[in-house]
Amino acid sequence: MLYIIPTPIGNLQDITLRAIELLKNLECLICEDTRSTKKLMQLLSIDYSAKQFYSLTSFTSGKQIQHYVDRIKQQDVWLVSDAGTPWLSDPGKSLVALCHEHQLPFTVLPWANALVPVVVASGFDTSQFVFVGFLPKKKGKQTLMKEMIVSERPYFFYESVHRIQKVLQELHNLWFRGKVSLGRELTKMHEQLLTDDIEKVLAMFQAGQIPLKGEFVVGVRKS
Repeated sequence: MLYIIPTPIGNLQDITLRAIELLKNLECLICEDTRSTKKLMQLLSIDYSAKQFYSLTSFTSGKQIQHYVDRIKQQDVWLVSDAGTPWLSDPGKSLVALCHEHQLPFTVLPWANALVPVVVASGFDTSQFVFVGFLPKKKGKQTLMKEMIVSERPYFFYESVHRIQKVLQELHNLWFRGKVSLGRELTKMHEQLLTDDIEKVLAMFQAGQIPLKGEFVVGVRKS
């Protein structure tokens, strides 16, 4: 059985009792970064000395991923990203796809991710919305942005601290004049959530009212 387990995105207290119990009892762990997972277990006072740790990143070979599939056939395995829920814009999706292909049992624990808090806090009508992960860096980016601008549904995406201002300026240059919802440093001491017109949000960046720190979750909705 593969257990897909969310971990806190910032505040350690957001981990579930069920996740802690699995961390204590499962012997095989597939992690985005084994160092981050070991640090989490140290903070939770969980002994990991006898556990087996494996890494799964976007650079992991197909042969190695197949080895993980073989492991799942033999024993219970824990899949975790550095923070949040594995699969959402995360290399864990390749392993889940193989579980479907090989008809292997898996279960997904609900809880931490960065997307849902911003969807809820946006104030948009989110009875239907579109999540696109990280925007393409080049090919297809402009096309996707044009879709966002005219859509009746709000769009949400992840963006890095290094590109956030440029992305919003590009939307503005494409004559987007709607609302932008931003979330950064979620669950941490300096958490920031806001929704406003794109011109005001760009002005807040220029004034330093939105610090360039942490990863951003962005929502956009036309007026």
